[in-house]
Amino acid sequence: MHLVNSPIRIAIAGGNYGGLGALKSLYLNLLATNPDYDGSKQAPPNPNVKITLIDRRDGFVHYLGMTRGLSQPDYARKLWVPYTEMPWLQHPSITIKKDIISRITPTHVELVNSSEHVEFDYLVVAMGQSRNAPIGVAASTRSEYLQAMEKYFSAISDAQTIAVVGAGAVGTELAADLKTDYPDKEVILIHSRELPIPGPFMDEFRHEAVRVLHKLGVKTMFGQRVVDESAAQEDFSLEHVKHANILPELIDSVKRNATLVTSTGAKVHADLVFNCLGTKNKSPLIHLPSSSSDAPIFSSSGIRINSHMQIDDSKYPHIFAVGDISNRAAVAKYAGAAVKSGNVAGSNIAKLIRAKGEHVELGNMGKRRGGGRGGSGGGGVYSTMKLVLGEHNMVIQSEDGVIPPEMAAKMSSPDIKLSKALKDMAIGKFPTQGR
Repeated sequence: MHLVNSPIRIAIAGGNYGGLGALKSLYLNLLATNPDYDGSKQAPPNPNVKITLIDRRDGFVHYLGMTRGLSQPDYARKLWVPYTEMPWLQHPSITIKKDIISRITPTHVELVNSSEHVEFDYLVVAMGQSRNAPIGVAASTRSEYLQAMEKYFSAISDAQTIAVVGAGAVGTELAADLKTDYPDKEVILIHSRELPIPGPFMDEFRHEAVRVLHKLGVKTMFGQRVVDESAAQEDFSLEHVKHANILPELIDSVKRNATLVTSTGAKVHADLVFNCLGTKNKSPLIHLPSSSSDAPIFSSSGIRINSHMQIDDSKYPHIFAVGDISNRAAVAKYAGAAVKSGNVAGSNIAKLIRAKGEHVELGNMGKRRGGGRGGSGGGGVYSTMKLVLGEHNMVIQSEDGVIPPEMAAKMSSPDIKLSKALKDMAIGKFPTQGR
């Protein structure tokens, strides 16, 4: 039986979709438990529970919209919402520590700027994966974020030729957003493979994405790897990069006045280059010895968990992992899935606490939607994906195949689900069950 203290100490390592999803679930299941609670005011104090959210940022960032944010300044200013605008986070049982996490152990979380350790009885790891700035967002406060974005807006405005290196979902969407909002600029998308969007997707889906890119006027250079790059790199980041080994988002990927040489010998001269070359995991921070050398806690795809979002190791029934940092196949690495996995983890922690050591049935994340077969991708098992290519185009692979363009356009979300995210995070209000 996992022994706990009084008050029960719950730590959440990382905010955003997964971390705030877990915290909201804990709020509803451990704090807002009075029969007369209706969301019209703060939940009553609970001296038996202490929840600590650890985040290096002072607010929620809607990462899904970052590519659009780089091409539309007004939209960008809506993407960062300070925690002070979430009244439920001001509950006396909730503490927010603004710091960088340097180490996670079975009993505590260590911080870069404090000798104090955050001890816990239960932990939710919600640190996601890292991308270089600007998609990864280097800033730690909203004011720093807005200042950095102004530099990007100025650089984009001044550029005539913009190259995007890497045609995964992020690079493809960025190229489409830039060309949509700056049609007179030359936008070039360079990718090492013959088609964009690596992963379990149909070739039909990839070809449709290419068709839309060409319709927008994006120039594609596929099947060519960048082998040499000479550029004047500008540090848009506002934080020191001394912790970049654990936070790659502190390193900016944007370069000015670059000459790129590809594996075919082609040369590209660009006023501005965005490198969108995938993610890095947070394994250097996770110090959780496995029960078996044959089953490490952290693999290249993330922390190994079970369907309850617990670490899949008998030593750690009190530690959960949610969102992108998880490796479970049932967890799609999307924002909505991160929120849901956080909800499941928070609910299960509440069940374990109420059970007081007795056996209890925990909730499951459930199976990921997708896994359809068919299309022209070779008869494999495929995932689902919604690719937003500018304001008016969407390419969708569903469980049954690629959705026709006319139908996909009607399914688009003009604000890239920003309003839904703000609703999920209960911005400006107190949460209630079901919303």
